[in-house]
Amino acid sequence: MRQWESAIDKQIREAQERGDFDNLPGQGRPLHVESWDDEWALAYHVLKQAGETLPWISLGRDIEAAQEKLRQMLREAPKIPYAERERARERYLREAAAVDKLLEEYAFMVPVRHLERGRLPRHVAAAQFDAAIRGDSNVDPARPGVHHQPGTDTGR
Repeated sequence: MRQWESAIDKQIREAQERGDFDNLPGQGRPLHVESWDDEWALAYHVLKQAGETLPWISLGRDIEAAQEKLRQMLREAPKIPYAERERARERYLREAAAVDKLLEEYAFMVPVRHLERGRLPRHVAAAQFDAAIRGDSNVDPARPGVHHQPGTDTGR
């Protein structure tokens, strides 16, 4: 060992001797080295290490969850008693308006336009609910104006 040892080197050596580094996750495997070629790479790395993500990605997840809630409401719509349909329709339209607001916010946050997810205007949401009440199960609130053929995958 060297005559002179820095305080940090001494702390590391003592921790090794105590076994503080034994049985760490990934022990014996090479470290994954990330390339930080672009100007945002370090920022993405810090967010990832903190278990966070970019705000627009997080908002996108919220939108997906809200759209799934709308899909569930549409699946349940045909079972709604006639006397309760108008209240259910208004509830669906309120939820759809909230999703539309999220979609609008998302459009302003995404870094490039092709990542936008469109909008869910009130008249489209109303048409979706009305179609679901009639038993048309091929409507998808995540894709306004799109009706899926029975038995086809929605791409999700």
